[in-house]
Amino acid sequence: MKGARGGRWAALLFAGYCASLGALHGLFSREVGEPYMDEPFHLGQTLSYCAGRWGEWDSKLTTFAGLHASAAFLSRLLPAGEGLCELTRLRALNLLPALATPPLILTVLRRYHPEASSEDLLANTALLSLLPTHFFFHFLYYTDSAATVSILLLLMLMDGPPMRLGGKNAGAHSLSRRVASVVASIAALAYRQTNAVWIMFSVGMAAVQTLEGKAIIPRRSSLWQALDSILFRGSFTRSLLLIASLYAEHLLLVVIFAIFVVFNGGVAIGDTSNHVMSFHAAQLVYVVAYASVPFDLVAFSLRLPATLLEIGHGIARAPLQAAVALAIASVAVLFTNAHPFLLADNRHLTFYLWRHILSHPARRWGLTPVYTMLGLRLRSRLAQSQGSLRALGLVLATALVLVPTPLLELRYMNIPVLIARILSPPLSGPREWALPMLVTFALNIMAMAIFLGRPFVWADGTIARFMW
Repeated sequence: MKGARGGRWAALLFAGYCASLGALHGLFSREVGEPYMDEPFHLGQTLSYCAGRWGEWDSKLTTFAGLHASAAFLSRLLPAGEGLCELTRLRALNLLPALATPPLILTVLRRYHPEASSEDLLANTALLSLLPTHFFFHFLYYTDSAATVSILLLLMLMDGPPMRLGGKNAGAHSLSRRVASVVASIAALAYRQTNAVWIMFSVGMAAVQTLEGKAIIPRRSSLWQALDSILFRGSFTRSLLLIASLYAEHLLLVVIFAIFVVFNGGVAIGDTSNHVMSFHAAQLVYVVAYASVPFDLVAFSLRLPATLLEIGHGIARAPLQAAVALAIASVAVLFTNAHPFLLADNRHLTFYLWRHILSHPARRWGLTPVYTMLGLRLRSRLAQSQGSLRALGLVLATALVLVPTPLLELRYMNIPVLIARILSPPLSGPREWALPMLVTFALNIMAMAIFLGRPFVWADGTIARFMW
């Protein structure tokens, strides 16, 4: 599928996507007219800002005020903007990052996988854009859509040739891209604090690409090859100065945030008693499962014998690596936490995962070999596609974000899952992506139908709705 034909397919897919966004926004507005779950806190804070009460702050909010301040700013900027400060219109603001999701994913996929066909890139873009725990929150006034899309934007801006500021080869495009990446970094941090880790990850990805382009480290090098090239071949000072000159603003932003965390005593802004940092290592095996099973359904169902044989050959070639992976999975399962919110709130899928699977020691430990095999396969495919250094960077970033998080909530995994699948080899051909696409469509339809059409009543009379 090339040229005009590919463009027509992309336009048709995007038109269908836009139509679904509009239709679902209308359904949410009609069926869920009152603020739901976390929306009362976000709505109240936004209304305070819209009214000019910038000194007020709801102590139940845990994130910075990026979502609320941007809405209040738009209400002042746009004609008759005061009408924006109303729940339905505030929810509609999330349609902007929703609209940006497919083109951003497609652009980054094209850069990381230039050899893939247009058909496969479009299919993988559609699949990732419809990631259920990302797609669902486009229709509620939450921070997730903007927080996730700002990182996708940052990845797109940081990817490509090094960003120079001044010098013979500098140009307006390079300067504007550098400024835009800094603005995207600030926005990402304003929407969610843990995005500081993904800013560092984006800098790391760009730095590796720069060092590879300058032939300072080998292309697709391992950690040890990179360290050998930088530390023992006289490139340390040159590499340090190069990275500092190209990404100084991003690094400064992260340093400022780190100072804030030290003085604040943690990442959360408010409600700190329910958001105490923990060592929740089991989050790592959960995110491995989420980044693997829904996308590789064919490999783990129709082609299961061949997949197990492939994993077995990998274990035979690198038994020490397999043993380390099993040890990591075992330690992760050992540190399984049950946050009070998880135990008390039956409105989330994770409540039922815990109740029926994760709370039972035999079932929890019985999944350890499965987690190990999934992790080995995912890591192998990441390294095959982008090199083991980038794969290691993703693992470290994911651990820094998720392991200190006490609450198991699938939407917190959106960014690592999307990045893992963007960096992995794209699903190739309808035989690989058709089944995941059908299942993803079904999951989204089911989640929306249950949330909108099957509310239930708690003992205190509160209307509850099932959600991710």
